[in-house]
Amino acid sequence: MKDLDFPIERLNSFFDKHIFEVYGLDENGIDASNIPLNIKIQITGIKEYISLGKETPFIEYTLYVLPHKEYSNVYYQVLRKHFGRETDINTRSDQYQDIRWVMNDKVSQMLKYFSINQPAICKKVINEIEPFKLNESLIVESKYNSVVRNIVRDIIYFFKHQKEGEFRLPEDLSSEKDEYSFPQINNDFSIDLNLILSDDVDTFEIDADYYNEEDIIEITIVSNPNKKNEILQDLLKELNETIAHELQHIKQHESGYDFPSEPKAPLKYYTQEHELDAQVTGFKRRAKIEKRSIESVAKEWFSKNVKKHGLNQNQVDIVIKKILERI
Repeated sequence: MKDLDFPIERLNSFFDKHIFEVYGLDENGIDASNIPLNIKIQITGIKEYISLGKETPFIEYTLYVLPHKEYSNVYYQVLRKHFGRETDINTRSDQYQDIRWVMNDKVSQMLKYFSINQPAICKKVINEIEPFKLNESLIVESKYNSVVRNIVRDIIYFFKHQKEGEFRLPEDLSSEKDEYSFPQINNDFSIDLNLILSDDVDTFEIDADYYNEEDIIEITIVSNPNKKNEILQDLLKELNETIAHELQHIKQHESGYDFPSEPKAPLKYYTQEHELDAQVTGFKRRAKIEKRSIESVAKEWFSKNVKKHGLNQNQVDIVIKKILERI
């Protein structure tokens, strides 16, 4: 490691007096999870990493997860139960990725007050919240939520920095990975991301498909160029739903599910077993983020996407009834 221009001792003396309260995901002021968390950090050194194809020096630090409110403690006890007290982080890690993303930005901004302009990167997470006996289903749900958050983060990054174009993720984001690889999912996969600008949409439209033979999720986002910054909150919410939906199709494929030929009639399509299963997964994810009922989320989606699903209101009611029967 290289020596810092500013002594580590003085930096850590400053950070030792600061406890950060952050949320699970903080993108342009969006609190996607509503789970506050207390964090302290300790600077450990500096190292060069490849960022967008160029070697860049990063300030490395250790992140300490501290007890906070009761419901946030429960959530992060789940993560400690799964990852352990200490978690080493590398460029391929998805553990605690949401809070690391937030803190990397916060620490980088604070370092500028000391004339240190290198970006910050977390190299270790120490979870100080004591674990207790947990329901195994909570652990499984937490593991898959981290995959969704990781992918949504990458898509939002491109949406913010690229106006339009076709991209392959994660290959176009990092020179170190050409496919997503998660311990929760057996098969590695890629995402084909198509960004399109069009005045024909009021805000944005998302379309997604999973191609199991190629292990590719194709996502198309058509957005109004005049409202790009105004739609980030709603786009983030809908991407959480969409990615959770498509990952459920991957899990179905891994379990050996035999996908039938796609029916032409919209009602038959949306009431297929695998499609109902994925709809429930996606709507549950969004309902949890927004603290709403699954029924209200489902009704809003079908109301907003009439052109996409092609169902009349009576058919929509039939589909939603079948969705709610699965909860």
